[in-house]
Amino acid sequence: MIKNGSPYTNEKGVRDFALITESSLEEQEIVKDWIYNNIWARKTPMYRNTNYGIKRLLQSDAGIHLTNNEFKDAMLACDFKPVDPNALIGHIASAKGRRLLRKNDANI
Repeated sequence: MIKNGSPYTNEKGVRDFALITESSLEEQEIVKDWIYNNIWARKTPMYRNTNYGIKRLLQSDAGIHLTNNEFKDAMLACDFKPVDPNALIGHIASAKGRRLLRKNDANI
C-alpha cells in the first residue's frame, strides 16, 4: 500500500518500511538507471509482470538485492505507479496508466 507517498508492506505481520533512499547514492543510481533502461510503458496489460518479478530481474542483471518495498519505492521515484496501491505483490503502471514490459524480452 501507499502511505504518505511511500510504499508500505505488511505481510503476515512483518512490516517492510525500507526505502530506496536508504541505499547508497551509487546503488540508487544503478537501480534507477536499470529501471529507465529496461522497462517501458505499454498500453495493454501484462499481468504476469509483478513488481516482485521485475525486482528479481533487476537483482539478476545488476546484482543488487532490494526488499520488495525498496523496489516499489524505486519505481515510484521513476514515476511508475501501482495499478492497485493496496496489493502486496502487484502490477506497476506508469503515470499514464500503462503496464510494464521489459525491453527486448517478449517472454515476460
